[in-house]
Amino acid sequence: MTPRVFTTLGRRPRRPQRVAAGALALALAAALGLGAPAAQADQGLDLALTAGTGKHQVRKLGLVLGWTQLEPLWQGAHWRLRLRHEAELATWRVPDAPDVLELGYSPVLRLERPLGGAHTVFFVEGSIGVRLLSHTHVGAHRLSTAFQFSDQLGLGWQWGAQGRHTLGLRLQHISNADIKQPNPGMDFWQLLYRYRF
Repeated sequence: MTPRVFTTLGRRPRRPQRVAAGALALALAAALGLGAPAAQADQGLDLALTAGTGKHQVRKLGLVLGWTQLEPLWQGAHWRLRLRHEAELATWRVPDAPDVLELGYSPVLRLERPLGGAHTVFFVEGSIGVRLLSHTHVGAHRLSTAFQFSDQLGLGWQWGAQGRHTLGLRLQHISNADIKQPNPGMDFWQLLYRYRF
């Protein structure tokens, strides 16, 4: 009789990955829990849908739960700098291979310019966040670690009653910052629509 450990066709046990996923989920819940009361009093929570494409014909769909702190970090004559918090759950559709799930958190610095009223805003933004991937193989492409960093640059437009609607474009680079080799990373161009409650 073959021992059970060998029936997984050489795959390593998932226990350490589950522990890491649980730790990241706990950290995200804590971050959301600490900031949510202030966020609800300030601007409320928002939900975004993202869709994009990346290297190796990988398509990405995501849900982003976030909030923007009401008080700017800096206020100039025409521009202001704000801090956003975003938690993301996404799936990568990989051709001819299992899909990858992505869980992450990003603090986002957003430079805004109000246009023609308090609720119409043009913005540019950037962030460095953390991500945890369900597995490290993207088809024939190998990322080497489930833990990754996420760098994002974006721009967009916010409009509507109380600035509830946002449309944006983002470039996201995911890599492990050379924690382990190989570190080829993944790049995604993404469209984003956000609605604030």
